[in-house]
Amino acid sequence: MSGPSIQKVSAGIECRQSRNRMNMRILRLAAAFGFCCGMAFADAVAEPTITPVQAELMADLHARLLKPGQTVYARVTVDWQGTDCTLRNGAILEGHVLSVVPRSKTARDSEVDLAFTKAQCGDAEMGSFALLLAAMAAPPQNSDLGMLSEAMPVSTSGVGGISALKSMPLITVNLEVQIYQFPLVPHLQMGYVSGMGGLKLSVGTGANNSSVLTAKNHDVSLEKHTLLLLVPAQGIFPRAATRPSARASAEVSAGGGASAVRMPAPPAPPPVPDIDVCAPPECNLALPSGSSSEGSKASASISVRELGYAARPQKAMESFDHDEALAYLGPRELLVAFNPHNLVTRHTLGRAGSTVRVIRAAIVDTETHRVTHTADWELPDDRQFLWPLPEGRVLVHVGSELRVYGEGLKIQNRMSLDGPLAFVRVTPDGSFIAAGVIRERHTAELHAQLRETLNTDPEEDVNILVLNRNFETIAKSTTRSGLMAPTLLNEGQATLRALPNQRYRIWMQTWDNHSSVVASFSSSCRPELASIAPDLMFLVSCNRQTEGREYRVLRADGKLALKGDSMLNEGGHAAAGNVNPQAFVVKVVQSSSPMRPGVPFSANEFTSEELGVYRASDGKRLLNVHVGSPSSSRDGYALAPDGSQLAVLTRDHIAVYPVHEK
Repeated sequence: MSGPSIQKVSAGIECRQSRNRMNMRILRLAAAFGFCCGMAFADAVAEPTITPVQAELMADLHARLLKPGQTVYARVTVDWQGTDCTLRNGAILEGHVLSVVPRSKTARDSEVDLAFTKAQCGDAEMGSFALLLAAMAAPPQNSDLGMLSEAMPVSTSGVGGISALKSMPLITVNLEVQIYQFPLVPHLQMGYVSGMGGLKLSVGTGANNSSVLTAKNHDVSLEKHTLLLLVPAQGIFPRAATRPSARASAEVSAGGGASAVRMPAPPAPPPVPDIDVCAPPECNLALPSGSSSEGSKASASISVRELGYAARPQKAMESFDHDEALAYLGPRELLVAFNPHNLVTRHTLGRAGSTVRVIRAAIVDTETHRVTHTADWELPDDRQFLWPLPEGRVLVHVGSELRVYGEGLKIQNRMSLDGPLAFVRVTPDGSFIAAGVIRERHTAELHAQLRETLNTDPEEDVNILVLNRNFETIAKSTTRSGLMAPTLLNEGQATLRALPNQRYRIWMQTWDNHSSVVASFSSSCRPELASIAPDLMFLVSCNRQTEGREYRVLRADGKLALKGDSMLNEGGHAAAGNVNPQAFVVKVVQSSSPMRPGVPFSANEFTSEELGVYRASDGKRLLNVHVGSPSSSRDGYALAPDGSQLAVLTRDHIAVYPVHEK
């Protein structure tokens, strides 16, 4: 038969899902999520089968901003196995712009010629692997929805709850990650484009058998998360320009049937009332900034300049940092930790990385003002480095270790880290600690290239270690970066889910495997959710009308303990608490300029800081103070273990305030 043969395309998708997709997001110590999805391309005679690679664009692509030779990156969304290449979920595909024609007065149509030539075939390094772009689909409407926070692999089935978990042997599980699937199409043709009006994909018509994108009367423009189907380029398809009629249709079915099998949707949960209703005695409304008539005075003022502390109010930032922290190791033993901003000598800190900053730690007696112990901690990152624990202890990230310090800055426990630390989360009662350790997917060179292209760090794997109170590892799992760290409570863990129309829900998964929606709310910005002692959640969101931030303190069942509204010039919302007595403190920083989410600001614009101490049982305020010249840290305050003192770090000193039960 002369000329290129007409190739018929057949396709099949096999998918295994559980009956309830929501339960697949819930952590289990003995559960795993299985997913396989493939599409077969077959020759009319030999009938070889080829599974296409499913991927998504990692950044927007606009013809007017492109230049020939420019690199384009895509991310594999479904594991793929080939003869000479294995692509795991998250592997990087590298493409190049061969030519580009933006729309102009002389060119009404826009055109971009793309060729994908490299891939991460089972390795951190990129290797030569040519792929042909065969079909495209617009980003899923829910690409920015779904789970915002990942769950921790700790739960038990049957009876026992936390008691059973404490004695459970080490178990390894894999957590589900969100997968964007190419849409199921009954008759899929080469060059198929879905959801992008006016865009045409010509497969194999470009230079070196590449694919050409054409848009009529407007520029070629693709959004981040645009879905791609690609096939190995060599020996698969003839040039479409040679035989335009060679394009054939493809049947897409589930389990080999004639039509797609759709799993029944899980039953809709019962309506959940918004969490905006707040009335005593169940909760109280926090007074707006500056409206308090209380003139609380500090019982002590401690200068720490002699230790080398000096604030840097001139620096610009996009969020409050973690350069300072206060924590009590006893009723009057205050740990003061800060970045002295000295010239740092870089040392290799194991697989965690090299020295990025040095934190100076000092123990100060709040009555005598005497410094009893000091230490310098080298850190390989700029993230949070200290987490209070019950019983006058703190968990600290030092070098390539996690350490538990007690009274007198004595090390009680330590654990080595075999990679950079992504996050640490602790239950309010200290029963469990979840530590995420980053697993680099890329070489240093590829990481730098992706960061330059994406203007942010690329997604990485994260190994989660679950530790008990004795610092023993009781469970492990793997997830991905980019999600909020898990929010842990004494009863279980809370996860945050984004819904359409700026709506959000908080789901609670108990340790003995019961799931429920505990709160529903609206927010014009991405919310922040964390847990605080004694057993509460701290939620920060944005009012859709005023754009100002709102904060709420929620109990484990979603009921309000405290609600407060903020003006546009307020930010840096943070909260902490203690178990005995049951109380918590909320901090809000005031600025001379608006502090909109995602907009950089300068610390020298901070005018004051308001802190309120509240009783957990009814939200009643026990103390309200205002301080000038606040620090730029989220962690520059601490409540004493017995609730009798509140310590606040400013740019000049530490102020200690007495707290009296009313």
